[in-house]
Amino acid sequence: NIQRVIRVVRKENGASRTNTNNQQTLSFMDRFLAPRSMPERYTAAWYGEMVLICTVFGITGTSTMMVVRPAVKDVLGIDGSFRDGPWSYRICSIVVMSPIYASLLVLVGTVFGRHAYFRHFSIKILSRFGIPPELIDANWKLNQ
Repeated sequence: NIQRVIRVVRKENGASRTNTNNQQTLSFMDRFLAPRSMPERYTAAWYGEMVLICTVFGITGTSTMMVVRPAVKDVLGIDGSFRDGPWSYRICSIVVMSPIYASLLVLVGTVFGRHAYFRHFSIKILSRFGIPPELIDANWKLNQ
């Protein structure tokens, strides 16, 4: 399954290169963006991966709130909070927050070297708004 995804990534990027032994090698970007398998559970590598994933989610959530709160207040002109209301603030925050969060999740995940993992999450987030995953990613069925 991973080999199929790598071939698709290569075709999209035009990155098929061969070395002297006629074996295909991946460019740095192909290796960086390619999906990675999760390490075996409860090993040091697995705990490291979980720390990295939680860090990406934490940075993304914080960054999203820092962008959305001023956007709703200044651009839309709605002042409030989730706890105190008004409902228009709550609804607009959620509607504005979701696509920004999905975009930042892919961006931060790519910086941390886990592009494919967080891209999958981003597509799932956007598909819950009624956008078919195939519209966002033509290879969605292959990547699952």
